[in-house]
Formats: sequence, C-alpha cells, structure tokens
Amino acid sequence: MSSPAPFLPARPGSWLARGFPAVMVAVAALLALWVAFGRGLVGLLGSLTPVWALAVALPVLALHVVAAALFRRDSLSYPAHAVSRRTMATAVAAWVITACFGFFLPDAAPEGMRSVFTHVAGAEFVELGYGFVNIFGVLTVALAVALVLLAVTELRVTARRLRGDPLTEDERLDRLERERAGDDDPAASAPVNPAGRGVVTEDPAARTAGPGTRDAGQPGVDAASGSRP
Repeated sequence: MSSPAPFLPARPGSWLARGFPAVMVAVAALLALWVAFGRGLVGLLGSLTPVWALAVALPVLALHVVAAALFRRDSLSYPAHAVSRRTMATAVAAWVITACFGFFLPDAAPEGMRSVFTHVAGAEFVELGYGFVNIFGVLTVALAVALVLLAVTELRVTARRLRGDPLTEDERLDRLERERAGDDDPAASAPVNPAGRGVVTEDPAARTAGPGTRDAGQPGVDAASGSRP
C-alpha cells in the first residue's frame, strides 16, 4: 500500500517570515553587544565587562545563531521558504527578555555596583536591580536554549510530514482506517493471474482431491495417471 502524499501546512510568505533567520542573527549580535557593553552608553563599564562578554553574551549569541541556521534549514522545505509564526513569537520574546537583562546587568564601577537601571532610577535601587537581573538572566538563557530546541522540533516535524507519517491522533486513526479499508477489499488481497486474465480462483474440490480421484475440470480422466479408464 502506497504511503499518503506529504502534507506541509501553509506558512506566511511575507518578506519578514522569509528573511527572519537573517534578522535573528542581526538582532542577536546587537543584543550580545548590549549585554556585554551596553553600560558603556552611560559610562559604567567596569572590571566585569570581559566576564559578561565571554560568559553570557557570547554563549547566548551562539545559541541564537545555531537556532537561526536550523530555522533556515527547516524553512527551505516549504514553498514560501518562511518560518512559522511560533518561531517568530518565541524569538521576539527572547529578544525582549535579553534586552531587559542587559538593562539590569550591573558592573563594578568605582562607586560600586552600577547598571543602566541604577543610572536611571538611582543608586539606592541597586538591590532591586539584583532581583530583576537574576530573573531576566535565567529567562535569557532558557529562551535561547528553547529556540534551539524549537528549531530541532520544527525540523523533525517537517521531516515526518515529508515522509507522510501521522503526527496527531486523528491522523493516526485516519491512516488505520485507510489500511483496514485496503485489507477488507477482496480485489486488493486476491492473487492476480500472471497472464493478466483477471483473478485466479482455486477450486476447493481440487484442493482436497487425492490420488485416484477424477479431475473436476476434465470428466473421465484419472487424476493420478492422467489416462482414461
């Protein structure tokens, strides 16, 4: 039985959806610079800048780039060469969280631990900034990892659709019904005459006949010797 034709759901064919992987790389690079050196905009670069650049900004950038490459590979399997809406929504959420992380991330300035947040709100709010930076730091890394996992999932789902494999319970039930309908069809299961003259049927009497019986198709002929009595 032949497998069903692959089904690829339609994706938006806008220029943004088609070029979104490239946008992901560009935005991720800007956010990495923001996390590592964004405090320099208000003159707060300190001794922790290399630490934040190497330990946080660079790994997050690498995860975003890997996710963008996988999303690009997945999009090429679709006619529009576009990514899905959930891909764009997840990436935008990751961008917002990472931007907030850079806003609250402190550095060791001569007057103490300072950040862009404390520069705007005041140095007395540094403890409050610690709470926010912990939350946004965890979310930044988690969403970067989630983007990679989502890209891998999209690739697997697309590959299964191209093979015609069922993805949901309804699709599995539909396939089972089609297979049962094919098994119940007599024309599909009966052997075919090699000479091309239709379906071969077997005489039940000929199947049980033993030596010395007469052939049902040729009366008077002995089945064992082939001679007439």
